[in-house]
Amino acid sequence: MAGDREVNQLKQWVTTLMMSITKEEEMAAELELKARVFHFGEYKGAQEDKLLESLNRKVLDVYQHCIGTQQESNLGTVHMLTVIEHHLHELLENLERVPQIKIEEAEKAKEKERRMRLREEKVLMQKRLQEERLQRAQARAQAEIKKKRGRRLVSRSRPPALKAKEEPEHVVVDKDKEEELLFFT
Repeated sequence: MAGDREVNQLKQWVTTLMMSITKEEEMAAELELKARVFHFGEYKGAQEDKLLESLNRKVLDVYQHCIGTQQESNLGTVHMLTVIEHHLHELLENLERVPQIKIEEAEKAKEKERRMRLREEKVLMQKRLQEERLQRAQARAQAEIKKKRGRRLVSRSRPPALKAKEEPEHVVVDKDKEEELLFFT
């Protein structure tokens, strides 16, 4: 009985050790993740700066296009985005005040303009294709003609297929002949 108790204590000790090992591994993984997050800026700082500069330029372009002022372009990116958002809210509020008929007329005019632009692009594309075809045809016409000499090659003819003789599938035998064959053979 003393041996069983010692075995049980050792099993519990092994279980406790295994649990503590898993906890330590989890803590190590968590610390490794924190270290990666902490050192993230060191490894890719130059790339992040380039990305931030390009975003700042894009926001500045949108800001100048929407607001249209050159003097306030030295604002920070976040402040420019705030001004753009405020301007957008004002425009949406003004849009709600406009009568529905005018909005529909404007939408129709824009749709008509879009269709006209598509039609013009289609005509322009067809003209380009026609010009390309014409240029290819002229190039073919101006190309040197190659005269063929000698006889034209002809593929060999195949011999006629042999037809197999067909044998009749069922021979009809009279019952009398069948009985004669059965009894006299």
